[in-house]
Amino acid sequence: MNKTIVLYGSHYGATRAYARHIAGQLGCAAAAAEQIKELDLSAYDTVIFGGGLYAGSVAGWNKAAKYCGQKEGQRWILFSCGLADPASAKTQNEVRTLFESRLPDELRGKLPVFCLRGGMDYAKLGLKHRTMMAALMLFLRRKKDKTEEDEQLLQTYGQKIDFFDESSLLPILDEARRQ
Repeated sequence: MNKTIVLYGSHYGATRAYARHIAGQLGCAAAAAEQIKELDLSAYDTVIFGGGLYAGSVAGWNKAAKYCGQKEGQRWILFSCGLADPASAKTQNEVRTLFESRLPDELRGKLPVFCLRGGMDYAKLGLKHRTMMAALMLFLRRKKDKTEEDEQLLQTYGQKIDFFDESSLLPILDEARRQ
């Protein structure tokens, strides 16, 4: 198998858990995006990057995207981790747009992008994220046509929720193993 590394950006741990699980399954290293300057990414044939979704951004992607496409022939596989339904076309399109907004034009639409569902422990949220969640809850309470996802967020607000699903990693692992 080619030389692979899993990079991740995670504020509260769900993306880190997925990244470490992927690395364990592939027998490769995992590293936080904060460490990217210390790594020689040119030593890898495949880079898998996962980032948590936070208020319209992907954690760690600003750091990692700078390296994407620098080595000829290097494969990049991207995944997000958030509370939104990963099977939703809306979620998938939004995630692809977030990733591609930092990519050079020649890579847009060419990298595999996967969406995973993470979790949240409201007790561990920082002030900024707690404030954003409170604003979202206010919006959702006032929303007339709530989706199932909206209702689920409202019902679990203030609690610890965990949607970690090992089986959701299979497409990413299959993509990584593809030569």
